[in-house]
Amino acid sequence: MLQAKIAMIASNPKLIGQLCDLVGSMPNIDFPTLGGKVFWDTLAESDGWQLQKNKLTDHYRLIDPNYVRKAWGSEKAMMSALEKLQPSSSISNNDSSLRNASTSESRKVFCPNCGQKVPNGKFCKECGSQMD
Repeated sequence: MLQAKIAMIASNPKLIGQLCDLVGSMPNIDFPTLGGKVFWDTLAESDGWQLQKNKLTDHYRLIDPNYVRKAWGSEKAMMSALEKLQPSSSISNNDSSLRNASTSESRKVFCPNCGQKVPNGKFCKECGSQMD
């Protein structure tokens, strides 16, 4: 049964992007990348952080300036995460809908589970994980 599901995804890799659209932000393990030069399109960038879309699966990821994946999931969830990164810097992209985050962002930290920038506290306001 598992092999049939894997075969189904292999025959239609865009199912991964569709799953991300349903779920939003997916569980993440920080993982080094090569920067996404072959299978990824960079859609937006802010101070070295990049929002990228996979050319095969249509899912999105957010990588830090050191090319470490910090979050992945739907376009909406990743755009939201990128918007929250920088309170007063401009985000360069092709989508004019991105806005600068508010100045209250300076009191926020990154969730070790989902990569979202959230208010400092015991639990992540986005995914509910305990903050370290």
